[in-house]
Amino acid sequence: MLALVGLLAGGLTFVAAGSAGPLQPEALPPSHPQSEVIAECNDCHSEPKRRPPMQVLRNDCARCHNTAVAGLTPVSHEQLKAREQGGVIRPDPILAKNFATITRDMIAIPGGPFILGDDSRHADEGPMQEWSVDAFRIDRLEVTNDDFHRFTMANGREAPSHWGSHQPPKEIGNHPVTYVSWYDARDYCAWRGKRLPTEFEWEKAARGDEGLKYPWGDIFDPKLANTPQSEIGHTTPVGSFPKGASPYGVLDVAGNVWEWTDSWYLPYPGNKRSNPNYGEVYRIVRGGSWYDCEFYKCGISAPTFNRGFFIPNTRNDTFGFRCAVSEPAEAASERKR
Repeated sequence: MLALVGLLAGGLTFVAAGSAGPLQPEALPPSHPQSEVIAECNDCHSEPKRRPPMQVLRNDCARCHNTAVAGLTPVSHEQLKAREQGGVIRPDPILAKNFATITRDMIAIPGGPFILGDDSRHADEGPMQEWSVDAFRIDRLEVTNDDFHRFTMANGREAPSHWGSHQPPKEIGNHPVTYVSWYDARDYCAWRGKRLPTEFEWEKAARGDEGLKYPWGDIFDPKLANTPQSEIGHTTPVGSFPKGASPYGVLDVAGNVWEWTDSWYLPYPGNKRSNPNYGEVYRIVRGGSWYDCEFYKCGISAPTFNRGFFIPNTRNDTFGFRCAVSEPAEAASERKR
């Protein structure tokens, strides 16, 4: 779907091996095969009106652009898998005391079939088909800066860069947390006794059983979500658009921030279109954000079937998350009666 994978990460600063500053194209011979690539990237990502500047690790640049840019070293599959293991985050003894505590302010999503995907836009969003998931619960709201602050304090974790200190500014405390990687999201959910939702669970929670195009129906309405078309220009407090709720009552599943899921970027069953980005390299994000990504030709990002894919350690001002938890087997069977 996103032709330039990872570019929503914002302005890029290319860092050469052993260098502390940006890699300048003029430092390379004009005949160098990558000089033009670097010039184009720097020109694009340093333009303030497109994205605020942000430094990205040189390994990320190489992996995103799938090219051996001078001075950049691609991350190996083995290195990525090592990061997947990560450190063990123990559930908080109070917040994850029992199932009732864990699932407070979560929405119960029944198991069973729903309409997955779409055939009208991008090849990776189809084919539209009936899919089924087991019963689960998902956070009604996106994880906020205040929520994530408790996690950083309890676990000695690095605070998101835009906070400017160890705690978020009061005015954004109830906004969705951003500048968090997939690993940050995974570990927060584990600390709460939860997990990240799969993209299939996320889509069912967002569109219901009938395959709605948007959480509220099939007609786009910029007044029902914080999207680029709403012209707000930044995140908003979670739950600010109650009329834009999904059929199950989940809020902000269109706009505000993209949300990390636990799924790899893989083709749907029955999808015969080849894509070199498929595999266990990129994680799926869902839901779109407040930011206008038309420059990257991603189209309206609010549809419930929209898929984005990024390397797991991407951090920017449009990525956040919410958590999920599986329904206990006995509870799931009871709900079916």
